[in-house]
Amino acid sequence: MENSIFKEVRRAVKNWWLLVLTGLLLIGLGVWILMTPLAAYASLAVLFSISLTIAGLVEVAFAVSNRDAIDGWGWTLVGGIIDLALGIYLLANPAVTLETLPILLGIWLLFRGFSAIGTSVALRSYGVANWGWLLALGLGIIVFAFVIMNNPELGALNIVIWTGVGFILAGIFRIMAGLRMRRLKERLDEHSDLI
Repeated sequence: MENSIFKEVRRAVKNWWLLVLTGLLLIGLGVWILMTPLAAYASLAVLFSISLTIAGLVEVAFAVSNRDAIDGWGWTLVGGIIDLALGIYLLANPAVTLETLPILLGIWLLFRGFSAIGTSVALRSYGVANWGWLLALGLGIIVFAFVIMNNPELGALNIVIWTGVGFILAGIFRIMAGLRMRRLKERLDEHSDLI
């Protein structure tokens, strides 16, 4: 019979693929931004809004499906709700997005960077190897957030480039976190007879 900690950890990692899916979405968006910088700034308002809306929905689903298994699941839920609400607001007001894009992206990336750091520390407490890489990615996301927010005078092209890099880092983090959770799930499945 499984003990309660084992069951909680097992439930917490069952939907690891949702993080990978969100990461792929963010990386795809980041690559597109870097490949089409001139068109990207005008299109970024809509794509950013759609991506935030979808990422918010997925993150809310992940948080709710793991509410009994993850300590601090509310932070993930809050992050998803913020993404969802901001995405819907920006879809309804694309002109606002164009005017405030550097600040909005910086704030969003800053929140995601701190969220990444929190997730890496949580994975460390579960004994997941290489959690330090996730911590480093979180710190990198925060650096990009400050670059974007503190230098809006760099111009639209530089904002687009930094934004693309930031999205790619955020996507890599989510994929790495999801894959680490998958490995943890596999380890738990292998040793379920011992617990």
